[in-house]
Amino acid sequence: MTKKTKNNKTILKEDIAEIDSKEDIPLDEKENKIAEEIETLKVELAEENDSKLRALADVENMRRRMEKEKQENARYGASNLARGLFSVLDNFDRALQASPKELKNKKEIEKNYTSLHEGVELTVKEIFTVLKQNGIETIEPNKGDSFDHNIHQAMLEVPTNEFEPGCVCEVLQCGYKIYDRLLRPAMVGVSKKES
Repeated sequence: MTKKTKNNKTILKEDIAEIDSKEDIPLDEKENKIAEEIETLKVELAEENDSKLRALADVENMRRRMEKEKQENARYGASNLARGLFSVLDNFDRALQASPKELKNKKEIEKNYTSLHEGVELTVKEIFTVLKQNGIETIEPNKGDSFDHNIHQAMLEVPTNEFEPGCVCEVLQCGYKIYDRLLRPAMVGVSKKES
């Protein structure tokens, strides 16, 4: 039978027998020394096991944290791209509103404006398709919807009796979200009781 000490020296049965054979050390003292050594080794073993378990837990926590970050990056990585496209979408929207579909001038001018309008309209549809493929949805409140501070931003109050107070009565800009995360709130006018 062998036993390791903290100095990694091996104590064999022969060594114990040699210690026992010495007449100048009392038997009780020998047993006490061996018992103390056993207790010291037990404490050291417990400390090493605890240290190992803590290290394993730290590695597992780091792995989980990295996995979560990886999933969030995969899911929300397009956020900055989407934010950059919002002003482009807004400009296309303005161009669509500014270019009339019906002109009563010369046919050539009408054809050009109609082509411009259709081209811009198709571009906007394509951008919305790309955004939707990346998990980005438009928040387009309807007039009369209740104001929701989670997805709407009140830009002005409009005194009116047409809608209940606290309802959306004007949509200034649509909002956007990526999956369950808000990217930009819809900017709206909120109704208040007319005086």
